[in-house]
Amino acid sequence: MQSEDISGKGRDLTRWSEPLVADHIYGEYERRIGRRDDISETLGRQHCRMWRNLLDGEALRADAARRDLLKLAAMAGLAPETLDAIDAAIFDELLNVILRRGWSSRDTARLEGLALVQAASTLGEIRHAA
Repeated sequence: MQSEDISGKGRDLTRWSEPLVADHIYGEYERRIGRRDDISETLGRQHCRMWRNLLDGEALRADAARRDLLKLAAMAGLAPETLDAIDAAIFDELLNVILRRGWSSRDTARLEGLALVQAASTLGEIRHAA
């Protein structure tokens, strides 16, 4: 399997999952902060940026976005574990969607699953380096 195949599916994954990821992220920040305001919007935008870079295979950009997100979260009084919990829930949701969609095309599900694993690995490396 070529890495181009996986990166191509990563871009496909980004395209169809972006609204799902964004809804989840914005909902989580609104719930945790207690309202939708400038702080939750800023955190949401930055977290979505990190996810877009992760799924697109842009490790350096994802790392920079994560560092900025950690700074914003600290200013909002949110612990890094909060971000980790949001990320874990997103991985779970995306995997569930990939598996449900996979019944129509096992090859697509396999490649999208590998792209998600690659994103998880990248995020793990980023978190470990911080």
